[in-house]
Amino acid sequence: MNGLVVVDASVTVKWLVNEVHSDTAHALSRSWARQGVQPVAPYLMPVEVADALHRRVVRKEVSVAAAMRLLDMLLASGIELREPRIIHSRALELAEQLRQGAAYDAHYLALAETLDCELWTADARFYHAANALSNRVKLLGEFRSINEPS
Repeated sequence: MNGLVVVDASVTVKWLVNEVHSDTAHALSRSWARQGVQPVAPYLMPVEVADALHRRVVRKEVSVAAAMRLLDMLLASGIELREPRIIHSRALELAEQLRQGAAYDAHYLALAETLDCELWTADARFYHAANALSNRVKLLGEFRSINEPS
């Protein structure tokens, strides 16, 4: 590993709200912190997280004010937002190869390819599609840290 790891919105949302595998997402984050690994994401990640938080507001699970605080926490968390120009065209290629209905998720994989690092996702559907093409895609639900309680 080169000290970088790409995280997608499905993982970062789990750092903000309690849902299935949130504990695993926190354990993974602690593991990266111990190893000096820097999480990175494309600039679209906060947009996707804001959308996920908005859906929770609509369902009355959180208030708008709480969603805004959570988004601010994410933006202050130290995740580096990067967007090399090449990832947009590469995302289009990947989305086509992976038979994705949208190109959003492919941006994360394109960034991981560009940075030569892993991509962590909690999106099992995307993982199964992308894993056939790239072994750099890792599924959050399969993370097991030897330093974390089971």
